[in-house]
Amino acid sequence: MRRFALTLALALSAAAVLVSSAGSAHSRSSFQVFVEETTSAAPNGLTLVSELEGTYNVVGKTASGDGTYEVWAGSTELDHGTFTLTRLITFQFYGCGEVTGEDGTPIELPPDWCGGRALFAIHYISSTGGGEGDASYEVNCQIHDPGGQAPPGTSEGVKANARGVNFNRHVTGDNLLVMLP
Repeated sequence: MRRFALTLALALSAAAVLVSSAGSAHSRSSFQVFVEETTSAAPNGLTLVSELEGTYNVVGKTASGDGTYEVWAGSTELDHGTFTLTRLITFQFYGCGEVTGEDGTPIELPPDWCGGRALFAIHYISSTGGGEGDASYEVNCQIHDPGGQAPPGTSEGVKANARGVNFNRHVTGDNLLVMLP
């Protein structure tokens, strides 16, 4: 009887480990990242309009891809240019396959459409003579596992910190993370 109890306990422990690690396996994947035209705002009133298409690998903390940006003060464009993803700094995985609509209704999505918060290092080059430099660029996508939710206090959009200006408020945006096979 003791041998049976020990075998049962080991089997249940192994099953618990397999079940609990099943969801986290996705978070160690590679992803494509798509940022449709999105607007972010800084406390000083400046806005950043940006787009991005690229890929990243969570385990290797690598990233590649290109984007465009514009910096605005009201209706006056101050700068525009391009940027390149140089590496992944950190990634918080929300899950795949569902997003919550504005009315709270779950919307089913393809199983490889995922959400999370990806923080990238970027290198930007101004097309208007503003120089070049390094910055951070955070993409937040609200897709999550079916029946789950994105973390409270998060929202869809982009945040960026460049030249001492922190574009830390999401205004508009649609982002997508696609898990690669």
